Amino acid sequence: MLNPIRNILEREMKTPVGHPLPHIPLGLGEPTKANGYILDPKINEAIIEAVKAETNNGYTPASGTLAAREAIAKKFGTEEFPIDPNNVFLAFGCSGALYNAIALLCERGDRIAVAKPGFPLC
Repeated sequence: MLNPIRNILEREMKTPVGHPLPHIPLGLGEPTKANGYILDPKINEAIIEAVKAETNNGYTPASGTLAAREAIAKKFGTEEFPIDPNNVFLAFGCSGALYNAIALLCERGDRIAVAKPGFPLC
């Protein structure tokens, strides 16, 4: 059975041919080469280096490694608006990021609106 969300994303939400800006289709959570997402060779090299170093063979902190949070803070912060790496929180996938954001902003008993169609996690 075809998932209705996949149907919408694959048939109806394609990037217009000749669009002037690059698009990375993440609607299905699949940042793969087949979906047009090409990694910079530096990223592939860094991954290979990390695997060979055998120092990254376990779980990372839930908020991301300090090095990753520092790199993000440096890239997106400015002199006028610096970002403290301790205020950067990484997530694996959109569902996890949304859950973390909702958990941070809501309290027990709060009600939230959820858009439809939703995407089942199972």
